[in-house]
Amino acid sequence: MTSRWTAVPVLALALALAACGGAGAGETPRPGASPAPSPVAEPEPPATTAPADKPASDAAATDAVVTEAAVAGRPVAEWRRQGGYLAPGLRAVRPPALVVYADGRAIAEAAHELRLPPAEVEALVKALREDLAGQPATVSPRPGTPTVYDAPATVLGVDTGNGLREVYVPHLDQTPEGYDAALTSARDRLSLLADRVTAGGRPYAVARVRLSADRVSGHDTARPWPRGLPVPPHESGENTRDYAGAKARAIVRLLPAGPRHVFRTSSGEELALAWRYLLPHE
Repeated sequence: MTSRWTAVPVLALALALAACGGAGAGETPRPGASPAPSPVAEPEPPATTAPADKPASDAAATDAVVTEAAVAGRPVAEWRRQGGYLAPGLRAVRPPALVVYADGRAIAEAAHELRLPPAEVEALVKALREDLAGQPATVSPRPGTPTVYDAPATVLGVDTGNGLREVYVPHLDQTPEGYDAALTSARDRLSLLADRVTAGGRPYAVARVRLSADRVSGHDTARPWPRGLPVPPHESGENTRDYAGAKARAIVRLLPAGPRHVFRTSSGEELALAWRYLLPHE
């Protein structure tokens, strides 16, 4: 027989359990039944604006980070070659000879990179602005300058504060005497820096590549298509596609570096392939 001193604590415990929601109001749990699961709140849709209790300065700081990242990846100086006699597939993946970014990163031939101090970047941009001041978008050589067919043009670019301004100079490398000395000065300035980046920089590699494919025929040395290598479009005139992530890494792993290499697809087509790493602004 249970004493009244024992019954009181048991009754109090039962009341406490009921108050905690062990069973629904007015319900008695069935023997062996699991407790009812606690309700789960539905996820709220992501906020499109900063929460009301978030300080305005926090939102402004976030915007500032995004802006700074965009500025850092902005080209401020560029030297590239365009056109000339070159196989279509190689023209498609020809990298700029040099690109310098606002954060000081200098990348030569999409193959080597070197970080420049801010003062050097500032001095380079200032000098290039002076070199290219007053030059038209496309420069004509002096009268009497011979025309060199199938030679690439030199494209020189510098940041003006409102984007990159480019100056197109036909066959500058072959006929420098036919142009203003300021143009060869700008080219030489960038060429010397590109040599320095190549000699003293580290290899440039990212998980983003551009792959070109041209249909060819009659190559007895064509190799079987590597397993895992994506087949790029090869019906149009461009014949290029950009890849990122796992596909980009597969291209780097399976395709030798250097000039084009010919492979044969499972359907018997022969494709000449070439690739390069994409630059930060591409």
